[in-house]
Amino acid sequence: MNPFYEKRSGKLQIGVSDNMNFPAHLHDDVEVLYCLEGGVQVSVMGETHLVGKGECAVIFPERVHSYRSEDNSRALLFIFSTAMSGTYGRTIQKYYPENPFLEKKDIPPDARLAFRRLCSGDVQKDDKLCIAWIQVILASLFPRFELREDERPEDMDLTYRLVRYVMEHFQEPLSLEELARNLHVNKYYLSHTFSSRLQMNFREYLNRIRLEYATQQIRSTRKPLTEIWEDAGFESQRSFNRVFHEAVGMSPKEYRGRGW
Repeated sequence: MNPFYEKRSGKLQIGVSDNMNFPAHLHDDVEVLYCLEGGVQVSVMGETHLVGKGECAVIFPERVHSYRSEDNSRALLFIFSTAMSGTYGRTIQKYYPENPFLEKKDIPPDARLAFRRLCSGDVQKDDKLCIAWIQVILASLFPRFELREDERPEDMDLTYRLVRYVMEHFQEPLSLEELARNLHVNKYYLSHTFSSRLQMNFREYLNRIRLEYATQQIRSTRKPLTEIWEDAGFESQRSFNRVFHEAVGMSPKEYRGRGW
């Protein structure tokens, strides 16, 4: 699944992922994670929670969020537009849950059944059936949320803007100085924001975004590796290979050869 900021025009994305790790990102749609095994560290607008087996996180549109998995974790992840949210669409656009995390005891049986059905490959092939089960989940979970009007503090607004800018421009040559200039902030303050809010520096974050994109391309297309690393925004094949090996533990060629 591609986690990056994009205009999906109502496209539904759904799948089960092992050991999911996505850097901070955002998009226009609703994103729901339901943990099947192990645990996933989920951060939403700076708040982090370990989502364990049988628990879930519901992320509303335009909320900066990230995932970091523990070993041997498995999670159902689905992303859908507010147009697929039925009567909840307008509320989702104007509000957000004060606490987007639900423990196992707070998830009603109907929602747990819907999560299990959405794990089925046969169900995932039928968008209309998926949307029907998503409606069951929304109807079951919405009463559990305390909603707040969507107002962001200044520091989170900067985080939102820098994540969105990187999402839209990671395939281009990009420097911290250029990012600071386009966001109209001091580069040293911006550097501090990366460290404090995203727990990594600018270059590490940019490489993670580019790497996630390249990995998705390797897995889902037969494009030449040269075309992939260039399209992802890496400056050279050497830098791409180094970043890839540090993160994945093998070369891009070996990764593709394993038939992911």
